[in-house]
Amino acid sequence: MDETLLRGRVWKFGDNISGDDGIIEFSIIREGFGKAFDEAALRAMCFRRLRPEFPEQVRPGDIVVGGRNFGHHNHVEVSVAIKASGIAAVVVESCESGIIRRALNVGLPVMTCPGITAAVEDGDVLEADPATGLIRAADGRVLPSRPFSPRMVEIWRAGGSIPLLQREFAERRAAAAAR
Repeated sequence: MDETLLRGRVWKFGDNISGDDGIIEFSIIREGFGKAFDEAALRAMCFRRLRPEFPEQVRPGDIVVGGRNFGHHNHVEVSVAIKASGIAAVVVESCESGIIRRALNVGLPVMTCPGITAAVEDGDVLEADPATGLIRAADGRVLPSRPFSPRMVEIWRAGGSIPLLQREFAERRAAAAAR
């Protein structure tokens, strides 16, 4: 299997899913969280307003599929909650560019793929490859998505921007020390 190919069970959501008042409950975070992310609390609230069974039934490697305008009005906690839930990727009809950036910064790939919601149902197995942009539905249909740039793939595979930068700086320090 290609190292960038993801394969997981679909959790399907519709259009206009709010990041801060649907995926998570930002009012709770704003009132009760400190500066650090409480990943357990974020995981426990992830999608529970829309699908109360999600926090208990989601499995590592599952894939979220969303409709148009997915994750609008969101903070970084939205991406942290989804990733902490074990979701391997998010594939949506459309979304704000901000959610793509914030998600990638924590190592969660978000791919846009017009037509994805018509091609899958809850529980289907979906394959998505951020590096090639190809998405394969359970019926074998292949849908195109814009592929990630090589740098985006690096960030995703490293687990986010900070882990990648830490690794690169450590490599540079080691190379400089070896000279």
